[in-house]
Amino acid sequence: MEIVEGRLPEDRAWRALVLLAPGANLGVSWQLGLSLSRANKGEIVFAIILPEGDQNAVPSSQKTLHQARIACEPKDSVYTVVVQAKQYHKAAAKLAKEADIDLLVTSAETPGWKSLGRMPCAVAIVRGQSLSPVSEGEQTSGPPVRSGSIQNILVPTSGGPNSAHALSFLVPLTEEGVGVTALYVAAEYRGQNELALGKSRLRQTLNFIDAQQAIEQKLISSESAMVGIVNEALGIYDLVIIGATRESSLDKTLFGNLPEAVVNQSRIPVVVVREPSGAVPTILSQARWATQSIRLNIVQRTEAYVRIRRGARPSIDFYVLIGLAAAIAALGLLANSAAVVIGAMLVAPLMSPIAGSGLAIVLGDTRFLRLTFGAILWGALLALLMGFLVGLIPLRDPLTPEVLARTQPTLLDVGVAILSGMAVAYALCRSSATAALPGVAIAAALVPPLAVAGISLANGFFAEFGGALLLFLTNFVAISSASALVFILLGFRPTQSKKKRQAIRDRTIQIAVVFLVLISALVAFTTYRLTQETTEEERIEAVAEAGVNQVVGATMAEITIGDLESSTLNLNLEVRSPVEIPHERVVSLQEYIGTELQREVAITLMVIRTTELDPFAPPPPTATPLATITPLPTPETATVNNVFGVTMRTEPNSEADLVTFLDQGDEVYLMEEITPSDEGVWQLVEYKGLTGWVLVDDLDPQ
Repeated sequence: MEIVEGRLPEDRAWRALVLLAPGANLGVSWQLGLSLSRANKGEIVFAIILPEGDQNAVPSSQKTLHQARIACEPKDSVYTVVVQAKQYHKAAAKLAKEADIDLLVTSAETPGWKSLGRMPCAVAIVRGQSLSPVSEGEQTSGPPVRSGSIQNILVPTSGGPNSAHALSFLVPLTEEGVGVTALYVAAEYRGQNELALGKSRLRQTLNFIDAQQAIEQKLISSESAMVGIVNEALGIYDLVIIGATRESSLDKTLFGNLPEAVVNQSRIPVVVVREPSGAVPTILSQARWATQSIRLNIVQRTEAYVRIRRGARPSIDFYVLIGLAAAIAALGLLANSAAVVIGAMLVAPLMSPIAGSGLAIVLGDTRFLRLTFGAILWGALLALLMGFLVGLIPLRDPLTPEVLARTQPTLLDVGVAILSGMAVAYALCRSSATAALPGVAIAAALVPPLAVAGISLANGFFAEFGGALLLFLTNFVAISSASALVFILLGFRPTQSKKKRQAIRDRTIQIAVVFLVLISALVAFTTYRLTQETTEEERIEAVAEAGVNQVVGATMAEITIGDLESSTLNLNLEVRSPVEIPHERVVSLQEYIGTELQREVAITLMVIRTTELDPFAPPPPTATPLATITPLPTPETATVNNVFGVTMRTEPNSEADLVTFLDQGDEVYLMEEITPSDEGVWQLVEYKGLTGWVLVDDLDPQ
């Protein structure tokens, strides 16, 4: 694309692009574009696109653009440009993008209009006879035309998003004295139910675009929608504007039965308006229409805005409550009291400015944005200072479980913050839902992470300080971004004429998304690291428990794992055992765990002596010792004296449960337990890490 003559505007403003043909009458496209630019206090660009290398049409193009300019008033902001390009639609799309166009207007008589199927802005195509800026006496050729400006516009609607989009462009015209009528044609054969439905759909459509008072509603009955619109268009109207469906192609829409019938029978121009094409505009438009049931009207949005802005304003009360909430949270954290921490969450008013920042982003209100960010920054610093002061209280271990729980944020915290932001935005806008705000404040937990950061900083735990600060930033970014999304769905937005605010909104939304992605990436990394640590700790616990069961013959009660990053892994094991555990077994256990984990291990074993009693199987009665049995002395060891070998059994009198055979001279450790039986007295012994029972007669005390 090459600009042969003229230039494009560079600043931010509402802007219409009118595509003209060389030597053609200016007509309705000129009048409509100019009227809309005036109503939106914006600018208008008149452009002619010529085939590449076509120099013959340049003079006539210059003449046409000169006529368009002089027909405007001196106060109008007008730009003219002549462009040469290979492809008409690509040049039009590039013009619309570079000039930041909101609405492209052209006539069906302009060459190349059929190729305007995919444009980054809304498109309005004019069909039928034209209103001309020149008087009828000055016209030299062509069909008779009307002179003068547009005074009355008819917009047929079935209550769908397409006509709502077309009507939204016309709302500013009503402030300039132009009459706009939304028409619903009810089928006669459907009776009163159809009339009631039409009335409801008209009200729904006008509520969607905040034009209840600006646009007139009209409900008529007719044998068909086509006949009703054609008959109504025979009245006082200068234009009929129809919203095009997104699914149909532009030429099919323009040459459909309804526009054709209106053009042929009413003899007034018909304008077909279609929304911007592209995936993002389509998705946003569909989302706005799908959520219209929860959208707020202009009065409700105004009340919500005043309420949120008042709550986000920093004041003495705000800072006093922040300081008290942070102090309460810090004391509750040091006391390891979840109830006290929850109470601090209810006192803290930090949620209001964070939700207010989301509303300021959506509205593109820089002053409101600075107000909320200032309140958040100073409130966070005050909470951090209070946590630091409370953290100076001398304690043996300030890192209580409640403190540690807020030093390692995970993706679950991101999800909670996003949902909390959505909930607080909805509750602040709906007076009937304000009872949910305390619950949202508890879920979001904004002040406790700042108190944890202060406590950690006061005691020199810098890693925990960074983790707690990351948790607060995660909550702040996620809540602000999620609340902004809800505010958009509830209908908050800058007016279409405030392009600078729209630019600020788009830029701040992009920044918020970038920060949300970065924060999520950091939290995802910490989540991955925590997952790895948890997996490693579970593996260590499993190996230690297996070693305690197999090597020591005891039951694991509790395990404390030291620093996983240390060269030597320190384990504190607490086990339950009915017998005393020799030191040699502890050494064997340490070797077993180290071999299984493939790293150096140092263990400390604490043994809890236990007695196992089964109420359904009481122990056998104690037998009276035989007179011929001489009790063994209490040596620590004994040797086997039976030359034929000795069977060591798991239980006395258990011939089937053989454990091992002992040869003469084998040394065994004697335990304290003995059990008399018919065979003799059984002694509990330990041999090479195994525990079993042997007859006293087969042993020789040392």
